Amino acid sequence: MEKLLYLALGAVLTWVFYFIQRRVEKRSAVEAIERNQKLLELKQGLDESNTNLDDLRRFEQRLIGKAETAARIADNYFTKAEEVARQSDDLAITHHDMNQQALAEFQQADARLATVVAHLRRQLDEETLAVFDEAHRSWLQFRDRYARFVSQSYAGGAIRPLIHAVTLESVTQLWTNELETQLGDESV
Repeated sequence: MEKLLYLALGAVLTWVFYFIQRRVEKRSAVEAIERNQKLLELKQGLDESNTNLDDLRRFEQRLIGKAETAARIADNYFTKAEEVARQSDDLAITHHDMNQQALAEFQQADARLATVVAHLRRQLDEETLAVFDEAHRSWLQFRDRYARFVSQSYAGGAIRPLIHAVTLESVTQLWTNELETQLGDESV
């Protein structure tokens, strides 16, 4: 009787184990099929749009570059805000000193932009160079108008020059980053 009980228990356990194993294997197979279907759809979409993996990598690099620049600019704003808060307690530092420092940082960003623009211009053919020069002139006008708009939205007149310089610097850094992505793998 004991043998019959063990035999029945063994049969039940074997049967339960078999169905659990089938269920697990089925889930893995279904997941693999779904993953392969998604990959096939992605490949078909890439083929239809004439996009390859190198294009996707370059796009990814551009996005990463823009995200890094945005993070640097945000960090720069945060640092400057901390600096202004610390310096507001220090009577020896005047608004003029803070404005001069912000202007110097803008001039540094503008010099970097000039270097990138010169490097990019050397890579362009005559027709593309003319288009780029027109776009860059328009961008410079936009930068100045945008910085003036942002600074004028502050009610206090004493802070306007600081905001103007900081805005010029941040917009210049963004444009520099955008142009650097156009250079591809070449460094300036």
